[in-house]
Amino acid sequence: MSVFTLGARVVVAFAALALAACASYSPDYHALNQPSARAHAQPLAVDADIAELIRYAQRNHPSVKAAEAELERARAASGSAGAFADPQLNLTQGLNDTDYLTVGVMQEVPVFGRRAMNIEQARAGERAAEARLVQVKAELASNVVQAFSEYLYILETQALQKELIQLLEQFSTVAGQSYATGAVAMPDLLRAQNALDEARSEHQNLNHMLYSQGARLNAALGRDARTALDGEYSLRQSHSKFARLPAQPDRLYGLLNEQSPALTVARSEAETLLVQKDIADTAGLPRVMVGAEYMAGDMGSDTVAGMLSMSLPVWRSNYRAQREAADASVRSGLQQLHSTELEVQAELSMALYEWQEAERNRQLYGEVLIARAGQAVASSLTNYQNGNVGFTDVISSQREWLSFELAYRRALANQLAAVARIHALVPSVAQVEVDHE
Repeated sequence: MSVFTLGARVVVAFAALALAACASYSPDYHALNQPSARAHAQPLAVDADIAELIRYAQRNHPSVKAAEAELERARAASGSAGAFADPQLNLTQGLNDTDYLTVGVMQEVPVFGRRAMNIEQARAGERAAEARLVQVKAELASNVVQAFSEYLYILETQALQKELIQLLEQFSTVAGQSYATGAVAMPDLLRAQNALDEARSEHQNLNHMLYSQGARLNAALGRDARTALDGEYSLRQSHSKFARLPAQPDRLYGLLNEQSPALTVARSEAETLLVQKDIADTAGLPRVMVGAEYMAGDMGSDTVAGMLSMSLPVWRSNYRAQREAADASVRSGLQQLHSTELEVQAELSMALYEWQEAERNRQLYGEVLIARAGQAVASSLTNYQNGNVGFTDVISSQREWLSFELAYRRALANQLAAVARIHALVPSVAQVEVDHE
């Protein structure tokens, strides 16, 4: 068999393989039906504190795993960005002249700095992926703390409602005894019983609300919403461990531009767009390929020739459109960066305000008003038994006591949530002792 006949057969074989490869495609969607990774998450420690909850979520939550996979993808892309394009093999076989055969190999040479631009663009993408991973973890930590603080608030509200029920039960008993002796009228007894029933109904509502808030916390942790939350939790204890302001406000504002994950992501994305603009500027320049070609002719006249190929970028409107699109993307990225700067400053300002407001309320209700309200409840109940005050005074004092207790615990929960937002904005800030005044 001559080399020419063999070459013809090779060409036919390649054509048949190409047609077969294009014939069908069947994607594998089985992974979508696999059990959720959350079902295989590690068990959560009993009585886990806030730091343990955050670590657990950052190890198990799907959003973190997705960001980690994106970082792996960006690193892989960064590793391949500097690779040369695959060489091209050209094979030509004469059909009416089987003695004619050419074999050529061509390799593109990345002139005009194209290879260096591709490498830098991939590195900028890798930096953006790293920043997004930090951002996801910071925002997840904030979500965990906010969900946990709300869970603790409802848990303690439930306990307070139970105390209120006990007070109303005691009051209803006194009202019933007074009615039996004729000291109070039937309307007072009925109002006392109605208040007790209303408090019991609210307690049941809090039971359902606690379950729903537990589902929200489980979701933030990366667990099934129905998973039980084991442990004895205390809002005051969690507050004492975590609610301290991490640094003075002036220092937080100073660190914001350096450490905000959202700003780092926006900067990295803007850097990627700047490199993309430089790449677009070279799109209208020729692409160069070098290679060699072997030509076999009749009567043994074989020839080896060097080759130089160059693209002809004659369709200038296409390259102009690419440059205009890249310029617009850069402007958009820069404006988005400036917008993000304003947003994170406003978020930090609001989080600081909420922390300071909660601190004032914590001191007011926790150190002053609750004690007074407790004294008023005891005094009103005694005076009611002695016939010195009416039903309305007793109920008002009890409701005031409950509202002050709830306001105090709301202040604790709000401070936890505010600190979590501050840590999400400046996650690397050092923990320092600060004056709460």
